[in-house]
Amino acid sequence: MIAYSDLNADFIIRRFPEYREQAEAEMRAPGEFLPHVIFGNVFHQRTVALLRQDGFAENEMLRRIFDFYEELSSEGDDETRNLVQVTLLECLWDEKTTYQRASELIGEHTKELWSDIGSYLRTP
Repeated sequence: MIAYSDLNADFIIRRFPEYREQAEAEMRAPGEFLPHVIFGNVFHQRTVALLRQDGFAENEMLRRIFDFYEELSSEGDDETRNLVQVTLLECLWDEKTTYQRASELIGEHTKELWSDIGSYLRTP
């Protein structure tokens, strides 16, 4: 189980060492980690940019990101799943391209959260 209280910069860095600088820079104060802020700032722009590229489906980094979302969705507690739904997935509903492409890449557990978003957001 991935507990929301266990989410920190090291959690991101272990899976994405190339994001170390950004994850550490997002820390507000030494030892303070705000998961919704940090995860959103580290992953949002990068994910959207990769989804907009030609050949997005073969992009290894994008696949790693969506595998990460699936890990959080399948193994996370309720607060962690909320982070995935609200902070990492909702922004992909902002435009038709990111919505359609993301829906091709999401995993089984992430699809449950994706469907929940449809109950309160309109499909682009």
